[in-house]
Amino acid sequence: MLTQKRALGKYATPIKTVDYMVDKVLEHIADINHPVILDPAVGDGVFVDRLIHKGIDPSFIHAFDIDPEVVEKNRHRLPLITIQDFLLADASQYDVIIGNPPYKSKRQSSYIKANRLRLEKQFAEIGVQNLYAMFIYQAFQQLKEGGLLCFIVQDSFLTNVYYTKFRRFLLDNSLIKEILLAPRDLFHHTDADVRTAILTLEKCTGKENEDMRRNNVMRLVDRLQDEDEYDHPPDNKVQLCRQNYFCQMEHYNFFVNVPLSVIHTTLETPLKLGDVTEGGTGISTGHDARFLRKADDIPENEQGNWVPFYKNGGKKDAWYYETPYRIHKDWQTPSTIYRDFMARNASCYFREGITCSSMGIEFSAAYLPEGCLFGVNANLFTRNRDDLFYILAFLNSHLAKYILRAVFNRTNMITAGYVKRLPYIEPDRVIKQEVVRISKYLVEQRMKDREFPYARYQKKIDRLFYEIYQIPEEDRPVIDVFCEGMFERL
Repeated sequence: MLTQKRALGKYATPIKTVDYMVDKVLEHIADINHPVILDPAVGDGVFVDRLIHKGIDPSFIHAFDIDPEVVEKNRHRLPLITIQDFLLADASQYDVIIGNPPYKSKRQSSYIKANRLRLEKQFAEIGVQNLYAMFIYQAFQQLKEGGLLCFIVQDSFLTNVYYTKFRRFLLDNSLIKEILLAPRDLFHHTDADVRTAILTLEKCTGKENEDMRRNNVMRLVDRLQDEDEYDHPPDNKVQLCRQNYFCQMEHYNFFVNVPLSVIHTTLETPLKLGDVTEGGTGISTGHDARFLRKADDIPENEQGNWVPFYKNGGKKDAWYYETPYRIHKDWQTPSTIYRDFMARNASCYFREGITCSSMGIEFSAAYLPEGCLFGVNANLFTRNRDDLFYILAFLNSHLAKYILRAVFNRTNMITAGYVKRLPYIEPDRVIKQEVVRISKYLVEQRMKDREFPYARYQKKIDRLFYEIYQIPEEDRPVIDVFCEGMFERL
């Protein structure tokens, strides 16, 4: 059972993380005589404690919490603490807002569900996706121009398409000083497996400041191993780049420590994979247990009535795998009976193509044999077989995986829309034929032996696509290291 704190989306912040954030704040207010500071969700008071410990007068610190017990517990040391729902706070003018706001999505939060109509109106500019995003938006209404926000939040805002409006708001209203991806196990002491980022923003609004925002140099720090790396992160994990790159990205994606050669390729390649392929999602049964069967569970005399069904591959399913699932060949009848049974891209059914994984950290693509049906994962179909095997190889390359997972979507789901956004380059005939030859060979070998070792062929595929996409030698190890240890680096 969740504690009240966890139910509200609160997680106790480790002390070294708090100190790193407090030092950011102290640097910003060094020349302000009487700074006005707010912790909008004071909780256990750790941010306030460290501010006071480092010399901030308690009379400079305002603190809110929605929990009366929390406020009463802290009243003896904080004269300006208030029982307050920050999302309902009156306008004020703070020099700094610091803290760890609650993390709860609209699907999880009873608060959002109970106040949905008000929140949808109040936060129409960014959408009602998660409490932490609403806290950031509200903080910008409370900050002075030039004021600093330093929050530790879930990192879902970086690339998730549902946060597009939120990212646009940040780009239009702030100088992004730093995005630091905190250690992956930072909140494991609270039994929470949540990926977080420390976000440091300076309020900078108005059309007249647009050039300043676009030319602002951001400090982007890749996923750190532990808190001891905060003050001296490895050089290969730190990137400095202009905020304008974020502005140019489709959906305003926020990348972290991605080589600019990859960003330029993503932005400047005219063709996308969706321009040269068909397909996408297929059949959503709405109830897999009702419609799908394992091949081994179907009596031999009924096997001819069932069709292979590809629904989602995995890390070990690259190039080719035989799906264990079957769907009845009379699949169209249930589609007219059950409202939640949906069939898309029917013109691609039973065609030879490519089927991709959709869930999980890893991404892979496999050959889709003729005569099969497919689910809601990404499934692509090409004009000819050479294109099929060339694109299959590209999707299994480190470069494609890197763009999908480090640039387009850092969450655990890759849909057809993301796959179709990949940049597509048609190489010269000789190079393409070499890629196609290797791709066909790997599919043939995997058909014979699922455990066929293809590591050395993978390296050749990766090298060929680095050359096709003109990725410099010095940037290739960054991509390889990410793809070989994706779980730790996302």
